[in-house]
Amino acid sequence: MALKTPESEEFGARVRAAREQIEGLTQERMAHASGVTSSYYSNLERGLANPTFDVIVTIADQVNVDPAELMRGLKPSGLRRRGTS
Repeated sequence: MALKTPESEEFGARVRAAREQIEGLTQERMAHASGVTSSYYSNLERGLANPTFDVIVTIADQVNVDPAELMRGLKPSGLRRRGTS
């Protein structure tokens, strides 16, 4: 399980909000469509998992949003930009 960060929580909240806009789209259905387990998908929505690019793209497709919308403005926690110390 990944370390929960403000960014992973925000990403998960965006995914959950998009999923909940589609009637009948459950976490289990999203997990199946995304090729991940139900527990992994639940962790993703709670900010406890870091999905791969493929999973992000698949999730975005399932909820009819551009993958960039799910990621917009999020920056990796704890990583420094090049050239900084």
